[in-house]
Amino acid sequence: MQDYTVLHPTLSTPKDRTMATTARKAPKTPTPAHRRALLAALADDEGRVPDHINNRVQDAIWLARWVTEVTNTGRAAVGARWAGYDGPTFLAINSRGRRALLTDAGNTALRGAGSDGRLPEGTPWPTMHTLHRDGLVEYRDANGTVHPTDGDGGVRGPRYAPYVTELGRRLITGFPQAHRAA
Repeated sequence: MQDYTVLHPTLSTPKDRTMATTARKAPKTPTPAHRRALLAALADDEGRVPDHINNRVQDAIWLARWVTEVTNTGRAAVGARWAGYDGPTFLAINSRGRRALLTDAGNTALRGAGSDGRLPEGTPWPTMHTLHRDGLVEYRDANGTVHPTDGDGGVRGPRYAPYVTELGRRLITGFPQAHRAA
């Protein structure tokens, strides 16, 4: 891990930002708390990290460059401040943050989904389970009815097939250009 000492804006209230010096190491992979924050941002229509997320988690995901600071219009805050912007800013997930949410196997499975959204045959069970836990896939029967599990009773194998959810599509396709990593 690389050690950074940065001047980072930490969110104290949604409308107020204060400057605090932090000396931390950028994480290489997201912890469960980081994953929850990134998944919550992914679920938000504008890609914003929710206000209730702990400041330490916000600092860590910002330091890892999994989020970008943006204005309320989605413009990069750095350029906006340079141009005189003095309004509120938010952290929004970027392409690096979306990629950090997936393992190589998860990335392969989601990108290999068919046009109907079904994951490829032979996708390992642990990969499907992880993607399902994160809300990126759902299990459906032949009629398209969604089920809470794959229906495997331990005897015959899975009865329902995994399909990519809207959240999974958003993870792969991304957000508008303002939310991409620099």
